[in-house]
Amino acid sequence: MSYQYATSYSTSKDEKPLTKMWQRLVRQSQYDAKGKPRTRLAILRRRLLTIPTAVFLLCFFVLLWGERSSFSSSIDACKWDKWETWPSDAQPHRIALIADPQLVDPHTYPGRPWPLSSLTIAATDKYIKRSYYLLQRQIDPDTTLFLGDLFDGGREWSTHFEGFQASEKQWKKYGDKYWLNEYNRFGKIFFAQDQVTGGLPAHKVKKFVASLPGNHDLGFGNGVQVPVRNRYQAYFGEGDRIDIVGNHTFVSIDAVSLSAMGQPDSSPELWNSTMQFLDNAQHLKHKAVRAELNEHQGLISHKRWAHEVTSPLDLGRQSTKEELAKELKPEFPTILLSHVPLYRPEGTPCGPLREKFPPTKPDLKHDKPNAIRIAGGYQYQNVLTQELSTTVAEKIGNIGHAFSGDDHDYCEVLHPDYASRHNRGIREITVKSISWAMGVRKPGFQLVSLWNPVDTNGESLRDGPTLQTHLCLLPDQLSIFIRYGILAAFSIIALAMNTLVQVRNEEAAASLTATHTLPTSEPSKSTSKSRSRAPSGATNSMSSSEHSNSNSTLSARTNNARTRSVSPAMGYGLPTARPGASLIEKAGYYGNNPEYQMYNKEEVFDESDDWGNPIFRKPPRPKVPKTFRRKLVDRFGRDFAWAGGPAFVLYYWLLTRG
Repeated sequence: MSYQYATSYSTSKDEKPLTKMWQRLVRQSQYDAKGKPRTRLAILRRRLLTIPTAVFLLCFFVLLWGERSSFSSSIDACKWDKWETWPSDAQPHRIALIADPQLVDPHTYPGRPWPLSSLTIAATDKYIKRSYYLLQRQIDPDTTLFLGDLFDGGREWSTHFEGFQASEKQWKKYGDKYWLNEYNRFGKIFFAQDQVTGGLPAHKVKKFVASLPGNHDLGFGNGVQVPVRNRYQAYFGEGDRIDIVGNHTFVSIDAVSLSAMGQPDSSPELWNSTMQFLDNAQHLKHKAVRAELNEHQGLISHKRWAHEVTSPLDLGRQSTKEELAKELKPEFPTILLSHVPLYRPEGTPCGPLREKFPPTKPDLKHDKPNAIRIAGGYQYQNVLTQELSTTVAEKIGNIGHAFSGDDHDYCEVLHPDYASRHNRGIREITVKSISWAMGVRKPGFQLVSLWNPVDTNGESLRDGPTLQTHLCLLPDQLSIFIRYGILAAFSIIALAMNTLVQVRNEEAAASLTATHTLPTSEPSKSTSKSRSRAPSGATNSMSSSEHSNSNSTLSARTNNARTRSVSPAMGYGLPTARPGASLIEKAGYYGNNPEYQMYNKEEVFDESDDWGNPIFRKPPRPKVPKTFRRKLVDRFGRDFAWAGGPAFVLYYWLLTRG
C-alpha cells in the first residue's frame, strides 16, 4: 500500500532553492512520517513545541527579568508606605540622596582597550539612568540631593582658566571641551525632562541640588586647583550653601577644599572661603529659617526683585549688636552634607548593612574589617581629620544627622564626642554609590523622610524624631550578566544536542527508507491473472511490456525515443548510430559513455540551430550529498537563528527603550 500526497510540487530546474526548501518544510509539517495529514493543532504543536522555541522562551523571560523586573521590584520595595512610620495625618517632605555617580570615563579604566571601554561606559550609564528614572517615577521624591563625585576624571581635564596644570601627560589632550561633553552627559542622565519626571507629566515642583563637590570633581586638599573649582562652581553652584528643606536646615560644605587647611604647601585661597562660611554658619542658618517662616506666614512676597525706591544709605546699613541680640533666632534641626565622612576612631564598625565586610559579631565596639579604613593617598582621604571634624561640628552647631559619600559602601556611625543637637551625638550615614562600577555588587541610594511641624516661632511641635531614613538597594548588575552568560552557554549546548539528535534520526530514517523501498502502486488484478497464465519463458517479455504500458508508473526512455524523428530537408541531422560502424561514422555518438548519457537528455536537446542540429548546453551540476558535519552545521545555524535572532532583537529593544 502506498500513500500519495495531496499537494503536487514542481521540480522545474528554474525553481528557486528557497521555494523548494519552504515547500519541503510545509510538507514535513503538514504530514506525519506515514504520509497522513496532520490536524491544525498537531501542526501548531509541531512548529512551536521544539527545543529552539523553548530556548527562545527561556531567553525571553530571563531578559525580561534582568532588564525590567529586577529593577522594578527593587525600587518597589523602597516605596515610602513600606517603611515610613509617621502618624496618618503627617505630610512629610521626602528626599533622595545620590552619592558617587562617578560617570565612567578614560580616567576610570585607563588600560581598558576599545571597544570594551565604550561598552563599559554604555553599560554603567544605562544602569544609572534606568535606576534614576524608576526612582523619580515610582518613588517620586520632593527633593534630590547629590553628595559629590559626579564625574570620575573631572579634576584631570584641563580648563580655559589660567593656572591649570595637568597631573599627568596622558590627560593633556582632554580639555575644557571634553569636560563640557561630560557635563552634558550628566545632564542627560539626571536633569533631562523625562528623567526628572520619570516619564510622567509634571505634577509638582521638585528641587535638585548637585553643587556639593567630590575629590574626583576637584581633587583633595592641596591637590585642588582653583581653575578646576571655578569651572565646577560656574556650572553647579557654590559648594558651601544652606538649604531649608522640610523644616530642616541642610548645611553643605566643600570638604575637599577645606582639607587643604593644615597641609604643607597649601594656599589659603583653597580653604579660606569655606572657613568664612563656617564662621558665619549659625547666623546664616538663623537668617534662612526666619525667611522660611516669614514665607510660610505670607510675610514675604514671592517676587524675586521688588520694584521700589531704596536709599543708598539703607543698602549699606548693617544691624547693630543690640538689634541682632533682640532678633529671634529660630532654628530647625540641622543636617550636615559632606562628601568626605567625619573622623572616627580606627575600627569603628559601620553596622550590618555594610556590603563589603559584614560585622563578624553583633554589637561590637571595634571591628576593623567592617569599618572605614583611616587612610589617604593621591587625591583622596577616607575621612576628615579629627581637628577639622571638631571645627565643623562646633561652628555649625545643632547637628543631629550627617550624610556623606566617597566610600561607595554603606556605613552608619554615631559620633558622641562632637557638638550635636541636644548632646545626643551626630548620627552619620555614608551613602552607597549609585553606580555598579564602584566596587559594590549592589549599588543604592538613601531615602530620607522629614516631618517637623512648627509654630510661628519655628519651635517644633513634635516630641519624637523628625527624620526617618531607609537604604534602597539596586539590582546586582554583575550577577545579571553572569546569568546571561550561563543562559547563553546552556542555550548553545541545548541547541547543539538537539541538532545532533535530529540529524542522527534523519540519517537513520534515510538509511531505513533506502533499504526498504515500498512499491509506488498495487498491481491490478488483471495483471496478476495474466502473469499467472503466461508461460514461464515469456515472463520477462510480458513483464517488460506490462511495465512499459502501465499508466501509474514511469518507464525509462529508449534510445529510439531519444532520437529526433524530424530532420532538415537537406539531411543535416545527426547520423543514427549503427553497431559495428567505424569511429568516423559514429561522430557525435558516444555509446554508453556516462558523460554522453548525462548530455543525452530531453531537456538538453530542447533547442536546435537553424540546421536542425541540437544545441548542447552545460548540464546542471550534480548535487553533492551533504556530509554529516555539513548537516549538523546547517541545522544548528537554522536553530540558532530561530532562537537567538529574536532574543538579540528583544535585548536590543529592552536596552534602547530604557
